[in-house]
Amino acid sequence: MKFPPVTGFLTSQIGYDLRSPMRALYRAPKRDALPENGRFQLKDLATNDIVLEQPLNYWGECWQSHWWIADFSSLAQAGEYCIIIKTDGESSITSDSFAVDEYLLWKETIHTVAIDQFEGRAEIARFGKGWQDCGAQYREVGSTTGALFGLLDLLNIGFQWLKPDYKMRLAQQVIHGCDYLVSCQQRAADLGFPAGAIIHEMPNGLKTIPQDQGQSVVALAHASRQIYEIDSGRSMDYLNRAAAAYEYYTQQCQPGKLPHFSAMLHGAPTDYQPTSFMSGDLLMMIWGGLELATSGRLEYLEESVRAARELLNRQVAKGAEGELYGHFYAFADCMFTEKAFIHHHVGHDTSMMFNHYIVPLIKLRQQLSEHPDAPRWQQAIHDFAYGYFLPACQSNPFYLLPQGEYGDEGVLTFAGPWHGMNVCYGYAASLAIQLEEYFDDPQFRQIAVGNLQWIAGLNTGFTKDSFVGCVMWRDDIAEGTAVSYSQIHGIGRRAVQAWTKIPGSIGNGFCTNIQFQMKVEPTKANDGPWRYSDEDWIPHAGGWVSGLTYLRQIMGWTVLD
Repeated sequence: MKFPPVTGFLTSQIGYDLRSPMRALYRAPKRDALPENGRFQLKDLATNDIVLEQPLNYWGECWQSHWWIADFSSLAQAGEYCIIIKTDGESSITSDSFAVDEYLLWKETIHTVAIDQFEGRAEIARFGKGWQDCGAQYREVGSTTGALFGLLDLLNIGFQWLKPDYKMRLAQQVIHGCDYLVSCQQRAADLGFPAGAIIHEMPNGLKTIPQDQGQSVVALAHASRQIYEIDSGRSMDYLNRAAAAYEYYTQQCQPGKLPHFSAMLHGAPTDYQPTSFMSGDLLMMIWGGLELATSGRLEYLEESVRAARELLNRQVAKGAEGELYGHFYAFADCMFTEKAFIHHHVGHDTSMMFNHYIVPLIKLRQQLSEHPDAPRWQQAIHDFAYGYFLPACQSNPFYLLPQGEYGDEGVLTFAGPWHGMNVCYGYAASLAIQLEEYFDDPQFRQIAVGNLQWIAGLNTGFTKDSFVGCVMWRDDIAEGTAVSYSQIHGIGRRAVQAWTKIPGSIGNGFCTNIQFQMKVEPTKANDGPWRYSDEDWIPHAGGWVSGLTYLRQIMGWTVLD
């Protein structure tokens, strides 16, 4: 694909956190757009003083553009700022103004995204059950659980930074989401499905999908611990239902029998037909077993160990495919590797958004540190973190989690999905912080902040061509210009619009395909943030909340008002 050349000075539209990586990026079509050995100045808009001057670093070429980075992470004072790049002669380029403050992303977004938005979605959902999970009428189980993971991280870790009324409102939304899962499990029983099965969606998605099952186990088992103090009866019901769902998931699901497997999306041979669980399913089996065991069902620990053994048999060895290693082949035949985000239609490729989220393996290693398999788990985590996750995210100037490796085409970031994958960026931030803590390695902080700031507005910018991928939203952008937008509806100095118009909603994001179509081949030539998908989907909020909660935790423990 080839698009007209664009230029843009890109900054976060929500703002920057003190004591966190802080960067602005300049984008241009040619290497000589800025002078060699250029510098930038950081201007305090309250005093008009230049408070910082440093080299402007040329990153390189990516997605048909050249990139320069202005890193001002050393700034230690909250305030209102802009950046000035000196060009030839007396001319200069000035960025948008932006705020810098303590825990700014948290303060600006957490209540709206995690609580207000979900209360609004509960109100407009069919009969008030579950959450309206996108711009249409759907309430998919995979979407519900993808959102619940983030809300549960906030309830478990971030409750200490919430006022009492917000804590209870958050807990009520966790219950609201889990009750919808219970309804879908009951509907499956009424339809004659085996015990524990959960249908995909009511009233129309009356089928079972493996990843729905796995994510429901994790959500219900985790929620059972978080709400016991306020509703012990409901808590135990969630736990029993999670165990039943796990049994159905591991004993009776037949993933290869489902329709809508996209070989192109996976980077698979055109005639490929799956015959085993995906590696993302195995990760969810590890996680589900651990959640059940942590909730009192210790017998499920061995199920986590079994799934981990099967998963590690699929790990890419060093030198097997190229420079990257440590990630996982998608299926047992080890023909092609797992992609970060697999979601289209309703069937085989639905709700697969945690395929690179190896947190379950980390939790297993921490919980069973004396297990005979523990050294192998440790090596597997290390190889994924340093052989794949870190270098893959460093392969672009934003530290963005790529979609995955596509054989000879290499690592692709946007080509593949039929709409953007902002959910994965939020959970990539969460994973990065947990890897930073696990290895005591600050390299991962750039990944966490980069993926969150991508949603906050520090992205490649919107162009006139971006709106080809939108269904409802348009804005007036001059030809040849890239403009920063926050991808959270209603939050940020310049923000996108989402279908439902509910503040706190996060759009699908950047992609190559036109929304809900899968026609663009996943190749290096096609890879780029060419189009934007304006549908809002609740798992994106879950990812944002999870990533932001872990970032807030590692940055300090100060209690906020």
